[in-house]
Amino acid sequence: MTNIYDAIKEKENQIAIFQAQISGLQAEIEALRVAARILEGGGAGPSESARPVAVQSAAAGGDAKKRVWP
Repeated sequence: MTNIYDAIKEKENQIAIFQAQISGLQAEIEALRVAARILEGGGAGPSESARPVAVQSAAAGGDAKKRVWP
C-alpha cells in the first residue's frame, strides 16, 4: 500500500514535469507566432498580439494562473 506522503510527492513530481512541458510548449508557440509574423511580412519583434490579454486565477485557487491569448 502506498504511503499518502509518497503519493503526494509523486503527484508533485508529475506536476513539475507537466509545468516544464507547458513552458516548452509556450516557447514553441511564441516561436511559431514570430515565424507567422515573418511569413506575413511583419517584423520579428514582439507585438501586442503576442501578449496575453488577461490573466485569470484558477478556479481551484492557489498560485496557478491561466493566460488567455487572443
